[in-house]
Amino acid sequence: DIQLHPLLRDIVSIPKAKNPLRPNARPAFDAASLNPYIDQAAFSKQAHRARPLELNPKGKYIEKGEHLRAQQREKERLEAERREKEAKGILPDINIQEDLFRPQMPPPVEWWDRPYLRGRLYQEFHDSGSKFVLDSETAPVTSYVQHPVPIEAPWKRTASDDKTHLFLTKDEMKRKRRNERQARHREMQDRIKLGLEPPPPPKVKLSNLMNVLTNEAIQDPTGVEMKVRQDVQERFEKHMEENEQRKLTPEQKAKKRQLQQEKELSKGYHTAVYKVSDLSDGQHFFKVDMNAKQLGLVGIVLVNPRFSLVIAEGSAKSVKFFKKLMTRRIKWQELNNGLDLRDNKCMLVWEGELRELSFQKWSPMYTKDDEEAYRVLDKFGHENYWREAF
Repeated sequence: DIQLHPLLRDIVSIPKAKNPLRPNARPAFDAASLNPYIDQAAFSKQAHRARPLELNPKGKYIEKGEHLRAQQREKERLEAERREKEAKGILPDINIQEDLFRPQMPPPVEWWDRPYLRGRLYQEFHDSGSKFVLDSETAPVTSYVQHPVPIEAPWKRTASDDKTHLFLTKDEMKRKRRNERQARHREMQDRIKLGLEPPPPPKVKLSNLMNVLTNEAIQDPTGVEMKVRQDVQERFEKHMEENEQRKLTPEQKAKKRQLQQEKELSKGYHTAVYKVSDLSDGQHFFKVDMNAKQLGLVGIVLVNPRFSLVIAEGSAKSVKFFKKLMTRRIKWQELNNGLDLRDNKCMLVWEGELRELSFQKWSPMYTKDDEEAYRVLDKFGHENYWREAF
């Protein structure tokens, strides 16, 4: 080994070994070199204070466990109460701070019970019968029960008792008739096969004469043709006779029309008021009068020199048909009987529903001036129609 002589160690500076882990290590900072007048002992770290050995008292952790278990039981109880309130729908809404509302205690006596009690407690009501007021002149109510007259609802009055009808399209009606006809034909064939009914005679026409009656047509064509024509005529007469039997008599038609009008009238009363500038034309007057009678309307045709007023009351269907007649079908400006009707017109003054009919029948009336027309309408309680027509 090669070493430095001890005498040369003070002369030559020996290089210090470098730490590869801390290549740039700085020398330690000396606070005393910065300010030698400050006592550095005052800033030194305090010495570690020794703690004596202390033992936990008996039952300390048992008490902590009981406390935690009590907290858990209280938490479970509150959660059960919350679920019960939520099921009943009385859980307070936290968003609007319902949980902060203070519940109001009920009063000793509610305000709606106060007029019936002479005292101020509910217990007095059960103790003595003289403590409450009932069935006397000073009582707010009596022991009698008033049953109001029932009023039928408007939709029940207008609703029909019949079931809702199912309307079929044309193709569905054809298919329905074809199926019914096929069912009747199959039933007839089954009855013929069982011998319950005789087979029908062949339906011979001039077009299928040779196909049905081959041998007879060859032997006597003239006689067969005459017989076929006779059968065709008999079938036609039978068909027309059955149609005549199914036709209703004039009395039956009138009764059927009346029943239909009564059925429509039971759904509700409607009215319409028209102002006609000039109703002197006989054709116009006849159309108005005759159609109103045929439709079963009641009302009045008030003819006046100033203008004419037509009041029609009846079912909704009849009033609607009469409205089309007055506003569209009748040509009020047509020249008839040499009258100048170029300025003639019909105007709808008012229409709506009524609680009851004001007229008993349809009748025309003639007046000379406004006062007489006003008196006529005043009898029926419709004098306001004349003012509206102006």
